[in-house]
Amino acid sequence: MGRRIRVILILLLLLSVVALFARAWIVGPRVKPGSVLLVDLSGAYAEAPPADLVGRWLRHREPTLIELITMLKKAAADERIKGVVLHVTQLEIGWAKAQEIRDAIAAFKRSGKRIVSYLEQEVASGNIDYYVASAADQVFVPPGGSAPVTGLLSQFFFLGGVWEKLDIDMQVEKIREYKTAGDMLANKSMTPAHREMANSLLDSINGQFVGGIAAARGLDPKAVQTIIDDTPMTPAALASSGLTDGVKFLDELRADLAGPQQAFLKQDEYQPPGREWPGLDQRPRLAVIYAVGPIHSGEATGGVGGDSVGSETLIDAFDKAAADDGARAIVFRVDSPGGSALASDLIWRATQQARLKKPVIVSMSDVAGSGGYYIAAGGTRIVAEPGTLTGSIGVVMAKPNIRGLLAKLGVTTESLTRGKFARLEDTTSSLTPLERAKVVAGMTHIYDVFVDRVAVGRQLTRERVNEIGRGRVWTGAQAKENGLVDELGGFARAIEIAKESVGIPVEQDVRLVFYPQRKGTLERLAQYIDARAVVSLPPGWQQALLAAFPAWDFPDGALLTLMSEQVQIR
Repeated sequence: MGRRIRVILILLLLLSVVALFARAWIVGPRVKPGSVLLVDLSGAYAEAPPADLVGRWLRHREPTLIELITMLKKAAADERIKGVVLHVTQLEIGWAKAQEIRDAIAAFKRSGKRIVSYLEQEVASGNIDYYVASAADQVFVPPGGSAPVTGLLSQFFFLGGVWEKLDIDMQVEKIREYKTAGDMLANKSMTPAHREMANSLLDSINGQFVGGIAAARGLDPKAVQTIIDDTPMTPAALASSGLTDGVKFLDELRADLAGPQQAFLKQDEYQPPGREWPGLDQRPRLAVIYAVGPIHSGEATGGVGGDSVGSETLIDAFDKAAADDGARAIVFRVDSPGGSALASDLIWRATQQARLKKPVIVSMSDVAGSGGYYIAAGGTRIVAEPGTLTGSIGVVMAKPNIRGLLAKLGVTTESLTRGKFARLEDTTSSLTPLERAKVVAGMTHIYDVFVDRVAVGRQLTRERVNEIGRGRVWTGAQAKENGLVDELGGFARAIEIAKESVGIPVEQDVRLVFYPQRKGTLERLAQYIDARAVVSLPPGWQQALLAAFPAWDFPDGALLTLMSEQVQIR
């Protein structure tokens, strides 16, 4: 009898431990009622699925964009959270991501809770930082802070003069006049079409920038532009102008919001309530597929920027998401400047095959240009933020002749051929007029196919697509006016549209299933160890390298649907 009692007691103890673990999983760690959540807004906010337990264990990393937005949404509904302080420092994001975060801040404000921005700026020119911060109820800066706004800058680099010094003949062909990706490689200055497009983009983003600040701060847009033209200002002058609400240190904000004896609840300590127990999550499911980085054939690989879009990887993801009967719709999140024309067309085909089974809702991030727009054009509906850079319907090709450079180094080469156009891939010869005509004919064919894909997907005439195409980049707001996107909004709005398209109530919570599915633990561990052996560059340097050399990840003479990645407004 005594042994049986001991067994029962042990079983009860085990059940108690399991119950406590389950409660910790679902409810999260104890959070004091009236807590103020401190959220550090800095860094790049990658477009990627939320980290699982293995991912958190393998490496400490910045949160993804979806994790940030989800955290703010859950904090708004969490009765234990009294308010939020956004500690904004050195954001490395584009305008669409900035608008996505502003959307999340606006949604939090609708809960009736207080959200405050604390903007720490060591140097001037923190336009995006302030743009995000301004969406909060109040904005404060420390006494030693720098001016957060200085006006927008769009800068372009041209490498045409470099090739002369190296004795390289860089031949670039483009379809058509606004396709400026090749201009950066071959030219020394902007063409009239390039200047027209760049000014149009700058005007559109500046209007969104000034208008967003004006709406958030209750000011007239003309007054905001006047203030910007008068910067840099001292912190006190900023408050007087209406751009901020005063000068305070972070600890003073904590005392005001949380009380002098209570600490902030840090974001890595906060676990929202309501987590589902693994295997028992009965919410409706939506599939999410990410396309982040340059587009190329084969499997997705890491590169200078850390991400790429491999056609085989994306095709497999669409095949599996379409075959998943539990996933009611597919949300296709695109953040890509394009790349290989062939790979883009193969991925486009995968989207069309998936659409035969379920809706494919496209959500555009900072950039969905050229090949990035190509793979999105066949979506059931397309959603973009006003600041998304998109369009760039065109083709570009670059072919260097390095014979002169090799000669300077004492290297000579000889090439033997069989076939009239065998020298097209020869890097020690320039294109003859006949070869050039052959290349341009191939590029024109790809452009015509690109135009056809867009015309069918967007239900526009070929003439209209050509009119708004020709390599031209548009902001999301301009793309909406031109019919290239259906609606302005972010990832959250794309999820709502996906729900609506399959009859799920908008207010119904859903489970997101990400494709391609994560690799096994051992494979990910090996990949992590291998990545640690590679020299890592700071994110800002990575972006600068990608901006300076947009076409160098592809074979010489490859036909690219590649947007000029150096389109950066900051």
